[in-house]
Amino acid sequence: MLKQTYLLLSLATIFWGIQPLCIKILVQNWTPPALTTFRYLLISTILFIIIYLKKEQKFIPPKHCIVPLILMGLTGIGINNVAQFTGLQYSSITNCTLIAATGPAITALIAMIFIHERLNFIQWIGIFISFIGVIFLITKGSIDVLLNFNFNPGDTLFFICQIVWALYSILGLKIMNYLSAIAVTAWSGLIGAIEVAIYAYFSGQLYYTPLDSLGYMSFAFVVICGGVGSMLFWNIGVKNAGPSIAAIFSNLTPIFGMICGAIFLKEDIGYIQLSGALFIFLGVYITTHSQKIIKCFT
Repeated sequence: MLKQTYLLLSLATIFWGIQPLCIKILVQNWTPPALTTFRYLLISTILFIIIYLKKEQKFIPPKHCIVPLILMGLTGIGINNVAQFTGLQYSSITNCTLIAATGPAITALIAMIFIHERLNFIQWIGIFISFIGVIFLITKGSIDVLLNFNFNPGDTLFFICQIVWALYSILGLKIMNYLSAIAVTAWSGLIGAIEVAIYAYFSGQLYYTPLDSLGYMSFAFVVICGGVGSMLFWNIGVKNAGPSIAAIFSNLTPIFGMICGAIFLKEDIGYIQLSGALFIFLGVYITTHSQKIIKCFT
């Protein structure tokens, strides 16, 4: 079960690693709120169709799950997407990725507070090693990148993204005691799309222009792979492994982003980046196999 769960979490990060290339193309034509609204409306529609075809009986959320689902839509869909896109207008992708590397630690701390999920010492070491790997990967081993890190309003929004994504995962874990992962993903996506649509309408950002063929292919990817696939795989991972363990897999995202950059943008990959990727994989392995490691030393 855990091997399948880790595979699904890895696939989610692969899709999310490729996704920024598609988003970069799409935001040239659509505003971030408009893109988020249309994207999650389609994601939820596809998931509801799958639910119908599966003839799933319990897909209507109980009354006590309504508020948590609204909060999931607000945090994981609404605030997370809008804050990230807005943050990139004030800060850089490098800052965004570096701050995202704090996500596993933030998730672990929030999970410890709200659901009393505790990681052992070995797992915290794994998170730290993975974090170091992300720093090496993004900075290419240059200390100047860290020394010249200027905190700005966009970086504050990036930190908010990590907090609300952790809350989204924890809320999802609670609701998946009553609904399937696919139903939770569908309902939270639909509610989040409605919430973002309201914001986009009143801010004058809810409009669409025609896309070219590359734009439509990019949109198909962020809906099917980066949306239906990744969101569903992530929630299944959270349900089976817990929010803290699932969060460590998010540090794999920049590795796949680096590979995409090398394939599509002809960016060079040096030994520093490869070393960073190795540290990330090592950190993820240590975090997910801590019990085996502990047994080896006892």
